[in-house]
Amino acid sequence: MTRTKTLVLVILSIVAMLHVEAQETYSLQKCIGFALENNNTIKKSKLERDKSLESRREILGSLLPQLSGSGSFNYNLKKPQFVMPNFVNDMLPPAMQDPNASKYMTIEMGTNYSAGVGAALNQQILNFTLFNTLEIAKTAEAMASLGIESKEEEVIGQTATLYFAVQSTTYAAKQLEQSIQLIDKMIATMEVNYQNGLVKKVDLDRLKVNRVNLATQQSAIQNAIEVQKNLLKLQMGFDMLQPLAIEDIDLKFFEQKAEEPNLQGFELNQLIPFQIMQQQQKIGNLQIKSVKSELLPSLTLGVNYQYNLLGDKVFSSKDSYTYPSSAIGLNLRVPIFAGMSKNAKLKGAQIEQMKLKEDEQTLHRSLTMAYQNALLKLNDSKQTIDAQQQNMALASEVFRISEASFQQGLASLSDVLNANSSLIQSQISYADALSKYMSAYIELRKANGTIKNLKNSK
Repeated sequence: MTRTKTLVLVILSIVAMLHVEAQETYSLQKCIGFALENNNTIKKSKLERDKSLESRREILGSLLPQLSGSGSFNYNLKKPQFVMPNFVNDMLPPAMQDPNASKYMTIEMGTNYSAGVGAALNQQILNFTLFNTLEIAKTAEAMASLGIESKEEEVIGQTATLYFAVQSTTYAAKQLEQSIQLIDKMIATMEVNYQNGLVKKVDLDRLKVNRVNLATQQSAIQNAIEVQKNLLKLQMGFDMLQPLAIEDIDLKFFEQKAEEPNLQGFELNQLIPFQIMQQQQKIGNLQIKSVKSELLPSLTLGVNYQYNLLGDKVFSSKDSYTYPSSAIGLNLRVPIFAGMSKNAKLKGAQIEQMKLKEDEQTLHRSLTMAYQNALLKLNDSKQTIDAQQQNMALASEVFRISEASFQQGLASLSDVLNANSSLIQSQISYADALSKYMSAYIELRKANGTIKNLKNSK
């Protein structure tokens, strides 16, 4: 029985190890790559781009030849009648003329049945309105592509921010775990000393209460990590029911980023929001041009062919008559006067373009401000990291001295607990400083248009 239990335990241990090894660990690059492929917002933006492409094709189709067919079959329940002067009565000899005859006579026209098939071809030769509409559609498609890039930048920034938040919070949890382990060692030592009558029970109980408080704090941090991971999963388009393991924090990576130059080289034309604004202005100019084109002539080529069948009996060649007809021509439309509506429409389009110019100035100032603020925030975060590093090192040294002094009877338990609390707080503050620094770093990357470089960041 003992051997069987041992074998079962070995098998379970192997299975558990295989499960751990099978779980993929996601780096920052993997998280970003996964998000770019599965984020629903990006997918929606791509669908909008595809829709704009189809809109352009629809307009292009209007400029291509339009071919249509037609067919008809009619049964004339009552044939139309033609009224004309009664010249027949006038042509008769006077003796044969009817003095009471009507001045007009009616003649029945047409046949009982009529049928026909035909085809019509129309081709736009000159239509400036459609030409401009096509250019607007092309520009809208370019804007949709820029919209995808904008969403990708947004997703990269949010994914990276959440990724670093999980890392820093996990780091804080591990530091707290180390503090708990130190408290556990102290509890074990004090229990031995208590059994030997060297310490008071109240001091041992106080230490255990502190241990419970730390465990509660640890549980809260673990819950915070899970919440952050869920937000990261949502951003990535990751299965919410599947576990997500990410790489442990690399303090050297943070230190390297903190030592990087301040990412100088702010180029307004390289920013996606500014490029979108330029495309909007282009559309505005095209809309003005389109309104003006409505005042220009349009020319259309038309070709028609019709094959007709007339008869008093259905499908009877004896009493039927057939004939084809065809025509080719040009249709010229020249706008002359539209009640000043076109002029009002033109002025409205011009006003909209003036509004876009004001929006451009506002956007310029806003993007510049965002860059300057991100630069200031990054520099401030650097200083905070340095200060928290020094504070954490100092708190660690104070705790070490307090613990040693307590073991020697030179310090009280309160001194040790206070030193431990200060150490934990300094560790959490340092982790928070790391998270805020990377958040500022991401903001600066986004502000100067280099956020996509995070896809290849090591």
